[in-house]
Amino acid sequence: MAARTRLITLDTETTGLNANKGDRIIEIGCVALDGRVMKSMPENHLQLFVNPEREVPEEAVAIHGITTEFLADKPKFAEIADQFLDFVRDSTLVIHNAAFDTGFLNMELARLGRGAIEDYCNVIDTVKLAKKLLPGRAVSLDALCRYYEIDNSNRTLHGALLDAELLAEVYIALTRGQDTLTLVNEDIDNLPPMPKYEDCVVIRATPEELAEHERILDICEKKSKSTPAWRKLGAPAEETAEKTAAGV
Repeated sequence: MAARTRLITLDTETTGLNANKGDRIIEIGCVALDGRVMKSMPENHLQLFVNPEREVPEEAVAIHGITTEFLADKPKFAEIADQFLDFVRDSTLVIHNAAFDTGFLNMELARLGRGAIEDYCNVIDTVKLAKKLLPGRAVSLDALCRYYEIDNSNRTLHGALLDAELLAEVYIALTRGQDTLTLVNEDIDNLPPMPKYEDCVVIRATPEELAEHERILDICEKKSKSTPAWRKLGAPAEETAEKTAAGV
């Protein structure tokens, strides 16, 4: 089996809260990350609406806005199972409150004799991850969007694809890594020498990566109430990248 290094954020919408009492999936949303960047290319996104073969209760419609009438002509889960599994197979799924979504996916797969989602993918639960990395903080998707200053103003209703897109941004922020530049624990006198420039391979940042870099600098500047050292250089990211590539 493949190493499952491909990351896919996933969310579902359902007719209710209990897969064991007859509730069914009505929407699946997936976003495949390209490295650590979420790109808008169609092949990186999957949105599937599913006919649940039952009524959608009004209280559920109030949450996601998906009605029985809208789903009437949509395929049943059995008809989209292969498309879904082909998209996620051998990946690592990033899911917020994973037990809920995997419970529904496993119920649907079991109906078809197709095993469990864990047979096809690894699973990361971002609720557990956020509780570990941000102890004491609220870890709902909305709360994490506020903490990381991710715009979720268009989330007036829940939607699987929209929530998967927001989760991709949250996961990137959660796993960004080093937050300080201290070398206090490093043996500074015995650091390896810098390689010669001519021995280096220069990989230029893409416009998307530069934009994400600027967004992170905005957050750093706001939280620290000081100008990041990168911006004190006095050059925009594009100019700095050009100078780096030229060996200046």
